Amino acid sequence: MNLKKMLAALTALSCVISVTACGSSEPTVEETTTTTESQTEWTGDNIAVEPIEEPDETVDISGQSIAFLGIADINPTNSSPERTVALTLYEDTYGAKVEYWPTTTSKKFDDLATNILGGNPPDIFLYEWMAFPYGVSQGQYQPVDSIIDFSDPLWQDMESVADDFVMDGQHYVTPLGYRFKDIQVLMYNRTVYENEGLDDPYDLYLNGDWDWDAFVSIMKQYVETDPLNRKGIAGWWSNAFVFTSGETVVKYDGKTFTNNIKSAAIEKAQMVLEDLTKNALIEPGWVSDSAAFADDKYAFYGMGTWAYENAQKNRSDCEIQIVPFPKAPDSDTYYTSNALHSYMWVAGSEKADAVKIWLECCRKEYVEESYVETAKAKYLENNPNWTEDMYDLVMNFYDPEQFTQVFDYGYGISTVMSATDSGDGAIISNIYEGIANGVVENWAQCKDTYSDIIDQELAVYNE
Repeated sequence: MNLKKMLAALTALSCVISVTACGSSEPTVEETTTTTESQTEWTGDNIAVEPIEEPDETVDISGQSIAFLGIADINPTNSSPERTVALTLYEDTYGAKVEYWPTTTSKKFDDLATNILGGNPPDIFLYEWMAFPYGVSQGQYQPVDSIIDFSDPLWQDMESVADDFVMDGQHYVTPLGYRFKDIQVLMYNRTVYENEGLDDPYDLYLNGDWDWDAFVSIMKQYVETDPLNRKGIAGWWSNAFVFTSGETVVKYDGKTFTNNIKSAAIEKAQMVLEDLTKNALIEPGWVSDSAAFADDKYAFYGMGTWAYENAQKNRSDCEIQIVPFPKAPDSDTYYTSNALHSYMWVAGSEKADAVKIWLECCRKEYVEESYVETAKAKYLENNPNWTEDMYDLVMNFYDPEQFTQVFDYGYGISTVMSATDSGDGAIISNIYEGIANGVVENWAQCKDTYSDIIDQELAVYNE
């Protein structure tokens, strides 16, 4: 990594951001209005939390608080009145608290940099794409090896994931687990399929026959019955489909970032997208979950699992089924990409013990069976259009024995690669979604347009 470039970037950033006075006890934020989004913290409604049987007695954080800068409060609010499992354990077992520093989606990264440079950093910040490697390279986060032992039984299931986020031999991301709401899936109207005599994708999946060929074939059959009004697929999905190739555009071996845009496996997936585009099977742009199955227009709707509740609610006369993205025809492996939940330890924070215990309390939400089962029951209670079978199906997508996780570091390389918080309009998004959304004409054009730019952005890390 080029240290001079990193320091220059921080210096340049300090010239354009107003800096707080050193030692200030208040965060610097330009906006303090919180927003309600899909990223808001889960509240764990009414979960009965048993105390930790063997708390860590090597630390005493009673009366301490850690500062969290984010767009949604971890503490109870009027709209989310119940404490999370993690917060309950943190407060009741250890006597510590989380202090909320509010920000907004558009200002959160500016506010983070402002407080770090002003000598008044928060202690934790929610992990997002730009955290690694970009945020780390900008000196925004500190490694966690001094407070987390990934060989410990609490963490060992996440050790291999943590190893994917190592820079200069140090771990920067503490994977807590995967969020149920955020995984991308395919949905379809099973009732319509049965009525029209189409193969059931879920049955194909159970039989090991759910691949790209079956996926495309079903779409073509579906549209043939009403070519003027029907489309094969809508939603946000083409990136997840390309991931099923098992390859990503940017790869990382722990030391070097590699431009993999010319991968033969990725090209095969992109050629499927070209075929779907030529046959007018793709609905470009945003289609809401409420409209996903209106008038039986789409054979498939690809979106995060958060969209299922409304999709099923608005077609209560039918059964909306979930299925994973198909595998490549020449592969026996199903690949998926899940949203990782983690908090970054912010550079300059001196609350090592308090952050350590907070991360441990968060991790217990994902590994303690009583918390997991109660969370499932409450989710089904609060989302009545989900069945237990459908919930269990989605949870299977997190099973490493059934699915292989794919992660593209390109989303976190730079503001050039991923220019906005969501990635919309950024290079990495155009690469994965450009054909489906009409941003690029074909894969050959996409490679020619972006390959050299990727090389330039990776060179900063590889020098």
